[in-house]
Amino acid sequence: MTGLPGKGPARIGPVSLPPGRPIRGWHQNGHPVAWATAGPVSSSGQVWAALAEQHQQTGLVPILLDGLLGGLPHDGLPGDALRPWDSGEFLPPDDPRAADGVDAGAFLGAEWRCWVPPGNEDDPEWLEDLGPFTREWPGLAPPEHASVTPAERRHALDVVLPQIRAANRGSAEARIGLVAAARPADVLAVIGWDCLYSRGQSLLSLTAVLRSWEDRFGARLIDVGFDTLRLLVDRPPRTLEAAQRLAAEQVPFADDCTGGARGVPDLASRLLNGLVWTFWWD
Repeated sequence: MTGLPGKGPARIGPVSLPPGRPIRGWHQNGHPVAWATAGPVSSSGQVWAALAEQHQQTGLVPILLDGLLGGLPHDGLPGDALRPWDSGEFLPPDDPRAADGVDAGAFLGAEWRCWVPPGNEDDPEWLEDLGPFTREWPGLAPPEHASVTPAERRHALDVVLPQIRAANRGSAEARIGLVAAARPADVLAVIGWDCLYSRGQSLLSLTAVLRSWEDRFGARLIDVGFDTLRLLVDRPPRTLEAAQRLAAEQVPFADDCTGGARGVPDLASRLLNGLVWTFWWD
């Protein structure tokens, strides 16, 4: 297992990366939380895939970097700086091993109960957003076992993700980041991703949920921004019923889900055979 590269170009197994630098947070006492290329990398999706294959040997999880452009008034960063990566907006990290004791189903069930309308609220739009479920938490969706084909995976990396990034005013090609973590689901805890700080939500709960989706659907964290996450899915739900159960997990989880969906029926139609899941928090 290797550590994070230093400043300059890096070679990870057979993969050569252009110049980059260690990324440090405001509260990290000088210890880097990640390493990032200075600029976008050509064919970044395929480079990510090649780096992901090396994870067992290197201990480094690759991610694509997204974020908000523009420096903060007090940090002296240029207008093309990418937050949080260039501004160091990270909290002190959590030990992801502490997520072992977090029940993802219990957490998502609690989120569902906070999201659904109260028992005396019969707004038709709310009830439509719940369909086909009631106010009762339907429980976790069953795991999916059928993997996408190599061609589908390549299409997701080369076409779907760049289109999503471009639609959200990002560059089609991404900068590459490396994080020393045991699995992609642990990355946010390791770097101290601070998007949820103002919401009072725990990174350990988020880690437990990401682990659960990784285990059940092969959904790996691939793209991390200031307030957005994207997951590449190897085993998406293949039936509408399974997609609806999964949608019930995701709708209360973030302020905006895949394709801007905010209700169970709409999101389920997007999750069915979907290769990329997206999340945004206000």
